[in-house]
Amino acid sequence: MPRHLFLVARDSQDLAGYLQAEFKSEPEVEVLLNRRFGDRRRNPLGVDAERRQTDRRERPHVDAQLKLTSYAIVTIP
Repeated sequence: MPRHLFLVARDSQDLAGYLQAEFKSEPEVEVLLNRRFGDRRRNPLGVDAERRQTDRRERPHVDAQLKLTSYAIVTIP
């Protein structure tokens, strides 16, 4: 059974509370506040080479959705 995550923007705690109340009886739905502050690498001069082959964030649309609507839904199969 797939799980659904509602990721809510950090500044929308009221929305997160509302969604948690709405989905409290749905075990496959989880509501989380976004904990990310952005990229951790702040000084590109301090890095010799990019070692990652790909971006670990497999769903780049999440960042855009958080900015546009204050939440994003991610389905985990």
